[in-house]
Amino acid sequence: MKRKYLLLGLGLFLAVIFLCGLAGVFVWHHFWPDTPIQKQVMRLVKPWRFNLFGYEADAIAAKAGEMILRPGRTLSPEDRVTLVKDYVALSNDIHRLKRKIERTYADPDVANPQKATRADQEALDAMLALQAQARPMVETILAQQVTQTMKDMRLDTMGVLWPPIAFRFSALPNYLVVSPRDRIELEAGVHLRPNLTVPQKEAIEDEVAQKLDKSTLVEELGGLGVWPTMVSDEASLAWILDTISHEWVHTHMAFHPLGWHMFDSPQMDTINETVATIVGEEVGAEVAYRYYGIPKPKPKPLPEKPSELPPPNPKEFDFQTEMRRTRLKVDELLAQGKVDEAEAYMEARRREFVKHGYYIRKLNQAYFAFHGTYATTSASTDPIGPKLRELRSLTPDLATFVRQVQTIRKPEDLDRLLETWRRQ
Repeated sequence: MKRKYLLLGLGLFLAVIFLCGLAGVFVWHHFWPDTPIQKQVMRLVKPWRFNLFGYEADAIAAKAGEMILRPGRTLSPEDRVTLVKDYVALSNDIHRLKRKIERTYADPDVANPQKATRADQEALDAMLALQAQARPMVETILAQQVTQTMKDMRLDTMGVLWPPIAFRFSALPNYLVVSPRDRIELEAGVHLRPNLTVPQKEAIEDEVAQKLDKSTLVEELGGLGVWPTMVSDEASLAWILDTISHEWVHTHMAFHPLGWHMFDSPQMDTINETVATIVGEEVGAEVAYRYYGIPKPKPKPLPEKPSELPPPNPKEFDFQTEMRRTRLKVDELLAQGKVDEAEAYMEARRREFVKHGYYIRKLNQAYFAFHGTYATTSASTDPIGPKLRELRSLTPDLATFVRQVQTIRKPEDLDRLLETWRRQ
């Protein structure tokens, strides 16, 4: 009898995994914009596009196996924390060694880069083997920690977190961003294959830009809200926990009006991304503090008006302030129809950022269209960010905030919600 119920439970759980993955693919394809420019861009980059179905088939099979084997189940809480910390440190060492090898191959003074990097490559192979062995256990541990924290924060429904937290440390797709040149707007976007080289990215950007007279940029992603979600492990532990939580919000909203209408307009896209950012920051910081003793960061409010920006400080280059200053100036120039002047200004500012240690490969309208979608960043001048921040400050807890915003169907709904909470 016990075996019968165990098999029944396992079957139901596998069905949940399959349905969540199927829902992710459906949402991805059904609600993605079907505009003429989107179709044009997708045709142009067809050979480079990301294979979502291939990822889903592999990820769902892997997660189903992990649900059966439950890797790491015998580890003590202390050993789990140690394993996660060691994994993150190893991942960052791998990232640095990869960059070292790439720099050697790019160095024209190195006659035989294969020979010069042989020892590094052997070390890298050994590190990658260790990483692969620990990865399923670390994914399971972090998923359990985020799940428990979300339940404690009342983000569940009758004890069930939907959809379940499931993610994979993966090589993330690249994202091609397309914006008009005379304004900043995410006009089209296509997910491309992971691990593109810089020359490949620039070839794709140039082809689309020249054929469509658009501003283009290929950016690396840190996470992707399919199910199981995709997360990069080449980052700090605090960032990883933030991203796991952020991407879960997208999968959760796929079952609510906010997610259904994500691609209706740039404003709805911004609302979705900003909500995910707010929730991800709060949940991620709580998990990081609760399990790993990482202090919660103090948020730095962004000024909303150009007059509130401090004058440039020759002794200290503040990225947030300078990027904000750049965005406001670009908006001003584009509003005056000075497209060429705006583009020349952005290139000059890009060189200034690089000089101060901030490597930005390309700073253009597409850059701001992508980063401006996250309305809590310095690259955004959208009022949606301050509105959502204010709404979160007015709601008594994160669960209430999520249940309020998940009902949003159009940008005006956010204004109505904010007015309602202001009156309370």
